[in-house]
Amino acid sequence: MELEAGTSADVAVISQTAQDYIDAQRQLEIEAREILPYSFDTCTKPLGPLRQLIFACMKCTSDGISPAGICYSCSISCHGSHGELVELFSKRNFECDCGTARMPGSCCNLRKTQDDHPAQGNSYNQNFRNIFCKSERYEAEREHGTMYQCLLGDTCGEDWYHDRCILGLPQRDPAEPSEDDSADIQGFPDENSFEYFICWRCISANPWLLKYAGTPGFLEPVISREDTQEYPDESIVAVVSKKRKANAISLDEGTVDDDNRPAIRASCPWIPASDPATIEATTLAESCKLPQREYPDLAGKKVSLFLRSGFRDHLCHCVSCLEKIKNHRCLMEEETTHEPPLDSDAGESTGHDSLLDAGEKALSTIDRIRAIEGVMAYNLLKEKVKEFLQPFAEEKRVVCQEDVKKYFEELKGSSKRAQSPKDES
Repeated sequence: MELEAGTSADVAVISQTAQDYIDAQRQLEIEAREILPYSFDTCTKPLGPLRQLIFACMKCTSDGISPAGICYSCSISCHGSHGELVELFSKRNFECDCGTARMPGSCCNLRKTQDDHPAQGNSYNQNFRNIFCKSERYEAEREHGTMYQCLLGDTCGEDWYHDRCILGLPQRDPAEPSEDDSADIQGFPDENSFEYFICWRCISANPWLLKYAGTPGFLEPVISREDTQEYPDESIVAVVSKKRKANAISLDEGTVDDDNRPAIRASCPWIPASDPATIEATTLAESCKLPQREYPDLAGKKVSLFLRSGFRDHLCHCVSCLEKIKNHRCLMEEETTHEPPLDSDAGESTGHDSLLDAGEKALSTIDRIRAIEGVMAYNLLKEKVKEFLQPFAEEKRVVCQEDVKKYFEELKGSSKRAQSPKDES
């Protein structure tokens, strides 16, 4: 079946077959399920604190209300229609705030609760107010480059930073041609040379990390080209970003000949974290042999570190270093981000069947008589719609929304009139 919407000079001709419509619908479903591949019927709050995907609903946390975060399922089932969601990506040790006192008037549709007790251990940073990096207004259509999430996060709250801001460079004017890739920015590390990033705020709070700069597993420190300024507190600025996790980069640390290793490799106790017996023996018998470097030129500067994928294998485990490292679990072992189960209706290409396929399966399971009656009703409706469209095709008139609405209202009314004698009898 092919429908022509009009052929006048003022209106474009829209012709689409039924198969074209079905194909377009399937493509839309594929795209939707690639964006939302997980099931969203269970809130994660009963699971306790997790490292999980977190969202913020700006409509439910307006000015004067404490910041709050919601899990993946609640972002769709409870706040999906609000139109003001901000994706924060993964946050550690976080419980969903949906349906708690932190979101007054918000009811969790999944747990069926409202004004529940919020988690006491949740931590909130400026991201929950839709602010990232240096509190600059971020608009996706006006931005270039990449953002990186801080691995440590004990000071910044696992914030996200623009590549240019890490170097202390100003953001380019959106009207000017700009780098779309960090590799195009002079002075920024090659993306294939690192997997993790620790921001200048967390380095400032943990200066002992600078001893690892330039050692195996760590790149040389990256110094901002601007003087250190006090990092502003939370303020309200809209952000919708082209964000990407640092751990989204898949790479190996790279193979380097022993002869080309930094000289410090031979003098430091680089102990694999997976060997507890060796670690214990070394912590008792050895003192720290990390290079006792001083960085007087870094005073008052913003310094960031970039880490290779296997940096944990090169951490020093002497008593002094281990005491500092153990306070940061993310440095000792890789964290696992909780993911909801995938949608159960698995298909070949997207992990899901299309709505058409689902309808055909449902049709095949109903009673044969009812199925025949359904097909007959469909054929009758098809003939009536064809009769309705025929005059428009002959007169080359455009089918408007009002025409279709009026026709189906008349069709519904005639159906009721046809049933009324039976009801009276």
